[in-house]
Amino acid sequence: MISTSGRIFSGDQRGLTETSVLKRFSTFNFEKFNSEHTLPFGDLFICNDEFIVGGKLAFFLSKEDSYQLFFPITGGLNIVQGNKECAVDTGQMQVLNLGKGEVLEISNRNLTETSNYLQIGIRTDMFLLRASEMLFNFDFDTNPNKLIEIISHPKLPFKVSAGLFAENMAAFYRLQRAEGRFFCFVIAGTLKIEGRLMHERDALALWDLEEVQLEALSNNASVLILEF
Repeated sequence: MISTSGRIFSGDQRGLTETSVLKRFSTFNFEKFNSEHTLPFGDLFICNDEFIVGGKLAFFLSKEDSYQLFFPITGGLNIVQGNKECAVDTGQMQVLNLGKGEVLEISNRNLTETSNYLQIGIRTDMFLLRASEMLFNFDFDTNPNKLIEIISHPKLPFKVSAGLFAENMAAFYRLQRAEGRFFCFVIAGTLKIEGRLMHERDALALWDLEEVQLEALSNNASVLILEF
């Protein structure tokens, strides 16, 4: 029985944009994709699952003052913001401060293989850290079957965790604040999250709760969690 308030964003109902360089699946309304069922979740307004062709370059125009988070799933990225460039690989997460109107250049360093990454956007009116301070590392291999805290910084208004689980393994996520919002994205596999069956590339928003229970229903089930 489901007793918590929440909303599922089905991976099958995401917006799709496709060019010769980039394939993008948007969980929330983004550019030409617009639906009453995919409105932003509070300040969380971008959750894009993107595939960029080997050796190619894509651009992102920021339409809000925001934090932009980049999480490579396969491959690695080079990201240029103004005169600054950063490299992000699997096992890392990069957070960038972007003002409205700023442009990012996002390229796939691998010349032959497509790179897949998540881009998450959170509205903000405060920029407190330099980009060089906001590259975070994690390792699923040394932390199996539990949630890893990737980002938890007193100057950032959000927390990021992730986990990779074998079948039937379970975990609990306890929110830091009673009024906190919980959002998760299933990267791979199938999980039951707070009583809801979640498949690969589904997303879930929850609120008005203190703790979330997760259980893997398949091997190598992985999930990314954002609290804000």
